[in-house]
Amino acid sequence: MKTSEIVGDREPTAALHQVQKSWSPYSRASAATRSRLRSIWAYLGFNHDVASKLRYEMDMVLLRIRCKLSPAYKNQVRDLAGRHDLLVHLGCGNALLSGWVNLDCYPPPQTADVEIMTLDLRRGLPLATGSVAALFSEHFLEHLPFETVRLVILPEIRRVLQAGGKLRIGVPNGEYFIDQYLAYRVSAHDSVYEQQRNDKTPMIMLNEIAHGHGHYFVYDFETMARLLTGAGFVSVRRCAPYETSVEHFIGKDRVDAWRNAMTLYIEAETPSSLG
Repeated sequence: MKTSEIVGDREPTAALHQVQKSWSPYSRASAATRSRLRSIWAYLGFNHDVASKLRYEMDMVLLRIRCKLSPAYKNQVRDLAGRHDLLVHLGCGNALLSGWVNLDCYPPPQTADVEIMTLDLRRGLPLATGSVAALFSEHFLEHLPFETVRLVILPEIRRVLQAGGKLRIGVPNGEYFIDQYLAYRVSAHDSVYEQQRNDKTPMIMLNEIAHGHGHYFVYDFETMARLLTGAGFVSVRRCAPYETSVEHFIGKDRVDAWRNAMTLYIEAETPSSLG
């Protein structure tokens, strides 16, 4: 990876979706206030997962209202509508890419010379049809419900990509975790997996990747390829970390042994003629 392409000096894995500060009222509350809110959630009978999802949905309502009323957001949408050959980083989290339009609902604070748009991505992309040359998304789609990915996100990506536009997706690889679960039984699992496992059982590892960390769904190549083909993409192919023939994607995968071992990378493109 060319370090100059990633803004900031952060630990590779932690940088992806762990924004330390955001616009969310909850994140701006004091530790004491957050503790009281957690006590209220518990008193009302919400478990941690339900409380987190409820807080997130409340944040997204506020974000949609803000986008609706914000002159700055409207100006940004108008500006993007008039541009072509865009490079889009979908679900950027804390890993900003220079020269790309970084989209997320919880991006880090604005950074000089880096383009960031804050919005609820589940409602579609405010980009012109055929205006994007390449779109990169790493460890984002698993944070959305399967039907949202199938019915909203992938069709929207196809819409905004130009004819022959390129797509690279990285998601947690369900095959890897199943393989390691089985390999563990005969002491044949890999060392990177063992380092991450610590005292967790392989079954806990499986459940965490499927449902923990705000995840909704764990993919394998067959499933993601079927979704991409169904959305109208062609030339769907599985890639190793850092393996790409697309110049825009060179150096974009994170340099992290664990991230590389457990990530499924897939590239696809739109037909050369978008009818």
